[in-house]
Amino acid sequence: MLKLLSLKSNNVFQSDGWADFQAGLKRKSWVVKGDNVQGLVLKYPLYKDKYYFYSPRGPVMTKNAKLQDLKLFLRKVEALAKEENAVFYRIEPYILDQADIYKFGFRKMAKHAPLSAQFSPENTLVLDISRPEAKILAEMKPKWRYNINLANRKGIKVREGKKAEDIKIFYELTKEMEKRGGYQGHEFSYYKEMYNALAKRDVLKLFIADYEGKPLAAILVSYFGQVATYLHGASSNEKRELMPTYALQWTAIQEAKKRHCHAYDFWGVAPKGAENHSWAGISRFKRGFAGEEISFGGAYDLAFDKKYYNLLKTANKFRKLIKK
Repeated sequence: MLKLLSLKSNNVFQSDGWADFQAGLKRKSWVVKGDNVQGLVLKYPLYKDKYYFYSPRGPVMTKNAKLQDLKLFLRKVEALAKEENAVFYRIEPYILDQADIYKFGFRKMAKHAPLSAQFSPENTLVLDISRPEAKILAEMKPKWRYNINLANRKGIKVREGKKAEDIKIFYELTKEMEKRGGYQGHEFSYYKEMYNALAKRDVLKLFIADYEGKPLAAILVSYFGQVATYLHGASSNEKRELMPTYALQWTAIQEAKKRHCHAYDFWGVAPKGAENHSWAGISRFKRGFAGEEISFGGAYDLAFDKKYYNLLKTANKFRKLIKK
């Protein structure tokens, strides 16, 4: 599954559509190309006139890539960084040997690194959907199969959101979820621009679960190449006993099969055994659908301005200590 995810043809986060989405958020981006290495590089504000670069789930490398190819790619990124006043470059590759990354000066994103939040999940759950539906259902936990059927019996109707007001419905549901605690969503513009950029390319769908005409839950799922990715979800405080979220996931999986996807990425779970993790609850929900758990190397930083980078790192450390 990891090899499947790592292919550029299956990586929505390194796609032209993702670049369009970022442009809608007023972020500059470049596709930096080298021999057998390519990366969508995004520019984020850091402090005053300082910035940093970031490649979500990238860069991507072909099977023929050599370390020399990566070296030349990084030279291009560094040259661009000088022009754009970028202090460091953060990458989150699917497949890249840590020892090789370290040779080029990258270091694993430390607890006190600038902006030390993991952008993409370090652990995820991927369901093999190349098999018949009956086989996929059979491997789920019995309660999950029951809940999918229960939602259908109780009158949950799943529809595709296609109107401008539908993304507003999604956003309002995220605000309800935030009130329950333990979750912090994005601004409305984030979801709107994502939908506008990706839905028109037919690589993003919004599914909404209604009960008697009232929206109870919604999800945003990308379909890119052979991989479907559950990007965002939201649910109401009402009628949760009708299991609308189960119906939504099953609908999204069925859509992925129609598109001949081979994998459904649940996009992030807590590490195994981490019962106190902030994602523990949603991780139990995802794991009920079965699938293969995959851990990535995480994020790595390459500091171009080491003095400024270390200064930010120290400031971030003190900021977190004060928060405690």
